[in-house]
Amino acid sequence: MPRAAFFFVLLGLSVAGGSACLRAADASVRSSPSRPAPAPPAAEPLPRPASPVPKARSPVVPTAKPRAAEAQSAPKVDPTPSVAYISGKEVARALHLTPTWDSRTRRLTLADATVRLVLELDNREIALNGRRVFLSAPAALRDGELAVSRIDFQRLLTPAIRPGQGAVLPPAVKTIVLDPGHGGRDTGKVNSRVNVVEKDMTLDTARRVKALLESAGYKVVLTRNDDRFLALADRTEIATQARADLFVSLHYNAVEAEAERVTGVEVYTMTPQFQLSTDRRPDDQVSVFNPGNFHDHWNTVLGVTLHQSLLQTLKVPDRGLKRGRYAVLRLARCPAVLIEAGFLSHDGEARKVASPEYRQQIADAVAAGIQTYIATVRALE
Repeated sequence: MPRAAFFFVLLGLSVAGGSACLRAADASVRSSPSRPAPAPPAAEPLPRPASPVPKARSPVVPTAKPRAAEAQSAPKVDPTPSVAYISGKEVARALHLTPTWDSRTRRLTLADATVRLVLELDNREIALNGRRVFLSAPAALRDGELAVSRIDFQRLLTPAIRPGQGAVLPPAVKTIVLDPGHGGRDTGKVNSRVNVVEKDMTLDTARRVKALLESAGYKVVLTRNDDRFLALADRTEIATQARADLFVSLHYNAVEAEAERVTGVEVYTMTPQFQLSTDRRPDDQVSVFNPGNFHDHWNTVLGVTLHQSLLQTLKVPDRGLKRGRYAVLRLARCPAVLIEAGFLSHDGEARKVASPEYRQQIADAVAAGIQTYIATVRALE
């Protein structure tokens, strides 16, 4: 080939390649940062399916900050990952529920003899058998019908309503790890007016839950059994080394604003890949499939049973079943939840938590919720 022709061929290839790179880069900016390339219009990359993982040592992953500053700094990521939706009618068919649309309230109710799910247009909060549950994306109109995020349908609604549907069963529960939040120099919330310190309350509560579960025949490991500081990644590493089948992190809550008004219980499970957490804050883990995401289905089942048990036992305001990428949930290699069992920033609720009798009620509720989860899994075997 003449040298001139060869030069023009190379130039053409270079320009074409450069154009392709520019198009790919431009597409990645416009689409969700979690994807290497734009997805077809009618599809969305879904999280990897829940499945058991080898109980090996946890990988070295940067740990989150203590809970007082756990809202991670916002890196340069797309704050609104693109969302694929599924219609409420399709959800109803898949979950064997009957849909009823109320145009006045803009609510869709999906129900059968034992389930009542209420979705509301442009709202992330739903009611599941009267309990507050938070979607990662609000219900929206698609083709004239109320619809929900496909990931919310797969990773939240399906396990909450039909445990085990489409999921691999987890191993039988033999070992349970309880994680008393904070410890040592990390005091957690301190209410000096009531003389209550969170790290002391979580340890005492965990010991009470441990006694109940051991009496039921389970092996129970505490991440700490005294007043010591423990890094967040070390807590899940203890669970990994113990070959834990469940991980429950115990905390008490606090707010800065309107502390005199905020009370109640909330339960967190790991945020699925490609979704924002309940607080809607972007983080650098949106695109990451963390160890905790292997168990998205069973995280939800465990969260639902504990949320229900705590509300039924304590008769306190319902703060909701929520999602969060807390380090102890991200790194857990078994189904895991984080419980906020009351607000120490509220003097009245702090006084209740300071009472051994009330902490025993909390422990009873946690142990009962865990055993309900275990019974649910056994019934599916």
